[in-house]
Amino acid sequence: MKSLWKLKPYLKPHWRWIAVSLVLAIPMAAIRFSPVVLIQKLIDDLLATKDQSKLVTFPLMVIGIFAVNFVVRFIHYSAIRVVVARVNQKLKNDLYDHVMGLSADYFTTASTGNLMSRVGNDPNQIDQGIAQFAVMLREPFQLVFLLGYTFYMNWKLTLVTIAVFPPLALVFSYSGKALKRYIHRLQEEQARMFATLQESFTGVRVIKSFRLEEYVRKKYYERSEAFFKNLSKTIIVEETSHPLVEFIMAFAIAGLIYLGGKAVLENSMTQGQLLAFFGAFAMMQNPIRVLNDMNIKLNNAGAAAERVFEIMDWRTRLLEKPNAAEKHGFTAEIRLSNVRFAYPDAPDREVLKGISFAIPKGRSLALVGASGAGKSSLVSLLPRIFDVTDGKIEIDGIDVRDLKLDDLRSLISVVSQDVFLFHDTIAENIRCGRLGATDEEVRQAAREAFATDFIDRLPDGFMTNIGDRGQKLSGGERQRLSIARAFLRNSPILILDEATSALDNASEKAVQAALDKLMRDKTTILIAHRLSTIRNANRILVMREGSVVEDGTHGELVTKDGEYAAFLKIAEHRA
Repeated sequence: MKSLWKLKPYLKPHWRWIAVSLVLAIPMAAIRFSPVVLIQKLIDDLLATKDQSKLVTFPLMVIGIFAVNFVVRFIHYSAIRVVVARVNQKLKNDLYDHVMGLSADYFTTASTGNLMSRVGNDPNQIDQGIAQFAVMLREPFQLVFLLGYTFYMNWKLTLVTIAVFPPLALVFSYSGKALKRYIHRLQEEQARMFATLQESFTGVRVIKSFRLEEYVRKKYYERSEAFFKNLSKTIIVEETSHPLVEFIMAFAIAGLIYLGGKAVLENSMTQGQLLAFFGAFAMMQNPIRVLNDMNIKLNNAGAAAERVFEIMDWRTRLLEKPNAAEKHGFTAEIRLSNVRFAYPDAPDREVLKGISFAIPKGRSLALVGASGAGKSSLVSLLPRIFDVTDGKIEIDGIDVRDLKLDDLRSLISVVSQDVFLFHDTIAENIRCGRLGATDEEVRQAAREAFATDFIDRLPDGFMTNIGDRGQKLSGGERQRLSIARAFLRNSPILILDEATSALDNASEKAVQAALDKLMRDKTTILIAHRLSTIRNANRILVMREGSVVEDGTHGELVTKDGEYAAFLKIAEHRA
């Protein structure tokens, strides 16, 4: 429950709406209590006396009460629902902004499905807790009104009803604690289900290609079964607490029947009073049940809030310095000095071990080596996707950690093997290279990337929606859209990470032509396995297990007849 107090900053801007709802909870409770009084008056003042003058009064009173109820109820519930909706929106927006602002290492350790569950689902659970604020005031007031009236009619019978409150409190306390524990586990299992769903849907092509349907189905069923087991525990607690409350209330009902019946027979209580008392007691059960539900929902919301604010407590490890330098151009060189790097979740396993080199402006550098040599890790350090563990990377003599992140990343364009495209139109996907670009600039970038030949063949051209991750396009087409983004961005530094490795020969030729055009006048770092991509680089570094083992031009490295020469033989054999 303490975690719900952290919602205070989200609730504070809406205190007027909350106050309106809470204030109206009192007349709302009084209106709900009023039928008890009407029952007594109807029997004792109308039916027992047969006073026809009351025959019109009572119907008019009922209409009047429910007319007031219409207005009060509408404002009471609408006010709190507006608050719930606004808090939900703000919480989701803040949570999304916070997650997107975290450093990349969080995304290597936390599953996407888990993050989706916490951002998309947990705030909805918190909604139910916020909605209980009005219940906290309305239902106790209704209970107080009912108890006050029953005390007024017969204090002895009222004491019989109050006697069941302590055991009811024990039921609420136990069920609340148990539910909070089970619901927390339930939400964790739901997050794992989301993760499996996300993997299944985004990897459907691989699943179909390798006939992995049974594998992912089994994985999802296991998650589903774990979810069901935890759900079963919450069901048991909830469905035990409700009838247990009713069973405890039955003792009070039995006492009322005996003592109330005896009071009527002894003429110390009228029939109307006894019927009204039973009506009041029956109405007491509803606030008690509602308070039990409130207890469940608050604990549910508390568990969700714990998960939400656990993420809010995460802090990015990649920070921009308060006095970070501005930089809007690239004039001299990129220099790496004794760069070492280990991923934050595996600090003892160095991926890069003392890498040093320089790339003058306008020159190209190729990184060659087997998978796992550290090539992709190295290029991820330049735009500060991750930070170096030791050493430094400088652009024009300024450590990249001293630059404004926006300025640093605006200097760099990346074209990788794993092209990410949004579920949007071709035009908007290209425009991601520079969001303020005009339609003509987008078209020009597509022409530069030799992409207009396939775009113009599509029914809606640049306005064609390409589906999730661009699945309606071929690999070569997706890659050319990625290159078009880079043309539109027009950054002076270019990183090519296996940009043609997954393409067939025909697609590779089209993409390579676009890349050759893109690389003109750019300072380029490229990673490739294909000879055609790397042989024209001004400098080639051969990497093995995080270290540079050979350094030179294509001709120099061939002459050495070392690892690069062996790499070429393998590449030529594959070709």
